[in-house]
Amino acid sequence: MCLKNIASWIIILVVFLILVHPVNANSSEIVIKVGFLLGSPYAFWSASSLTGIDVEICRLLSKEMKCQFEYYVLPFSALDTNVLNILGLDLVAGGIHITEKRKKLFTFSVPYLRSGLAIVLRKGLNWDGNVERITFAVKNGATGETLVREWVKSGKKVKYEVLVSNQEILAKLVLGQVDAGFFDYINALYLNKNYGLQVWPRLIYEVEIGMVILNSRLASRINDTMLKNKQQIKNIVMQYVGSF
Repeated sequence: MCLKNIASWIIILVVFLILVHPVNANSSEIVIKVGFLLGSPYAFWSASSLTGIDVEICRLLSKEMKCQFEYYVLPFSALDTNVLNILGLDLVAGGIHITEKRKKLFTFSVPYLRSGLAIVLRKGLNWDGNVERITFAVKNGATGETLVREWVKSGKKVKYEVLVSNQEILAKLVLGQVDAGFFDYINALYLNKNYGLQVWPRLIYEVEIGMVILNSRLASRINDTMLKNKQQIKNIVMQYVGSF
């Protein structure tokens, strides 16, 4: 598919323009356009409202910076330099892991959260950490699938099935149809709080989370505001996942 067609589809997938608690702006006030990559608990729909950790953090930034924020909803596949250059956003948020590869492509805010890749277990499962004793569900093309295939390649007899989305994996875990899946650690804590699923205490890896800053003129203001409000940001996270 050519870039023009990809861009057209992405623009169509910018589902709604939402102004959440907008500041009464005058003609000279800065308007910051934020794209949210959908995914709980960072940015998701609750009934007809957009909510989540990163949504609440942006509301805090809007209040502290005294700027109007315009909110756009994007699929995670929009985290692409070619796509973002077309959309004209100032900031992108949604639980974005600050990987070495992404640091070469994007300018990130100061990290505001530490996460990683966690194993989530179905409710009531007693597990000793032996991956050959349980059945995994993995998302097609994701890190979890790569990891499981490496285990198999090394000679481990690991049972797993490949699914299309995290939503399918969650459904199978809740129904007890599989034993384990791989999730972002903060998301795993959210699933524990809301569905009673277990989080294996040893993470596969750890990583920091930040927002992608596309408008370099805003970088210092955004970073300074985040650093100034570290405790408030932590309180926001705890509302969704509890203590961490």
